[in-house]
Amino acid sequence: MADDFQVWVFGDHRNFFQDRLTLQVLAQARRLADKRKGLAVVVLLGHEVDDIAKEYIAHGAHRVLKIDHPLLANYQVDLFTSTICDLIHEHGPDIFLLGGSDFGRELAPRVAKRLKVGLCADCIELELDSETGKLTASSPAFGGSVVAGIAWSESRPWMATISPGIFKEQGHNESFRGEIVRVEKNIDEAQIRVRTVSSFREPKQARPLEDANVVVAGGRGMKDVNGFHYVRELAMMLGGEVGATRPAVDEHWTSHDNLIGQTGKSIKPRMLITCGTSGAIQYTAGIKEAETIVAVNRDPHAFIFQIADLGVVADANSFLPALIAEIKGHQFQEIAELYRASRTQEDIGGDSTFGRRIKSLREDRKLTTGQLASQTGETPEFIDRVEKDTITPPVSFLLQLARAFDIDPSNFLSKQEKIEIGEKRHESFFKRTQDYSYRTLTAGAADKHLRAFMVTIEPKKRHKIVEYKHPGEEFIYVMSGELEITLGSKAHHLKPGETIHFNSETKHRLRNICEEKCELIAFSTPPERIV
Repeated sequence: MADDFQVWVFGDHRNFFQDRLTLQVLAQARRLADKRKGLAVVVLLGHEVDDIAKEYIAHGAHRVLKIDHPLLANYQVDLFTSTICDLIHEHGPDIFLLGGSDFGRELAPRVAKRLKVGLCADCIELELDSETGKLTASSPAFGGSVVAGIAWSESRPWMATISPGIFKEQGHNESFRGEIVRVEKNIDEAQIRVRTVSSFREPKQARPLEDANVVVAGGRGMKDVNGFHYVRELAMMLGGEVGATRPAVDEHWTSHDNLIGQTGKSIKPRMLITCGTSGAIQYTAGIKEAETIVAVNRDPHAFIFQIADLGVVADANSFLPALIAEIKGHQFQEIAELYRASRTQEDIGGDSTFGRRIKSLREDRKLTTGQLASQTGETPEFIDRVEKDTITPPVSFLLQLARAFDIDPSNFLSKQEKIEIGEKRHESFFKRTQDYSYRTLTAGAADKHLRAFMVTIEPKKRHKIVEYKHPGEEFIYVMSGELEITLGSKAHHLKPGETIHFNSETKHRLRNICEEKCELIAFSTPPERIV
């Protein structure tokens, strides 16, 4: 094997076993190296990365140049740039390939500039010219409307970044043989001019974007990262995955893994909701196999409407919040009905149960049982029993669930109760004293499963419920101010958004402990409705 032709690959091993981009690049490096009977070499910088080096060998690398140092444990673009440039000066590779990840896009131009060589970005094809032996590439240009042919000058290495998902990785093969070379380098902390203050990993998709049944995609029309948040939220509500056009990815509103189109992924969901996307050909090339396409765009002449099954002419940043609120209300009304059925043993038909629906919503939001338990103040064991329908939780759990899912608690009320709130408010019982006031929100609901009261307590004043006495369960949700509730001899302090659940026959006293009015909603359940 000739040792004079080398194709190098930058070993981006962040989240290695899930992120396969480096392995895709390595497969191309191996193919190009084999054509010239040369070497495919991975440059691996990190700390305690022996296992990863072995994986690169098993995926086709002839050699791994490994620099192991604690200061290389986290990616630092200035330190990585200088270290890689030193290696290239020492070994003189012919080709240097990097994955087109965010870090690869940041690192590659710095290395190319320092070495004074050419760089081709987002390559979708690489070949060695049969006559000149030079590297040639194909890369999208002019926003993806054309594919350009690229050639390099004599200056080496020829550098390129490769878009994710374009090439297939070579399978893991333990029989592959290669060498791991440990390179000693003097790594000085003074070389690090930019320091990482904090970092977090974006949650991975529940399933590959290509296999998702529901995809919600956003484009330039979402305007900014805050607007793109609506795309994420709607995808979460529908149990789908997030997709994006090139502008949204380039603006770093989402990761490159979510890119759809010629330079990204082709999808085939049962339903695609595409928001703020004009319908450029490089994007629509990746959505042709979607069964149903719903498009939202404020331009009625946008090309996306020509391929959509349903079009909504509206500003996505105004339409999506309204749609999300409507879906939330519908979903939680369904939960409330299933909950009532579970308490009364009523058969409402269908296979869905309260527990199964809670599990479905939790999984749609990509929450573990532990995370939902933390958000509702319960234990993972409690959540597990609820989802298996082995217990029916108290009414207060619904309110905690609403807080966890960011849903208006009014969805707990039945349609009749909402009518009574909206149209019969004048029938509501209202009591006022110097220190407090309260009003029934469900007039005439004494025999119903759930009653609600709005209570307002003046600053630094007490309120003891004496006129309204009832057996059963009660829970209180604090809307504003700070509340002290004494149950028996124990005092509890609640702030806005917090709740407490108790047996309403327990002696209890309420006190506003802040300098402003304290407003709360009290929900009660008659004992004959408790199962």
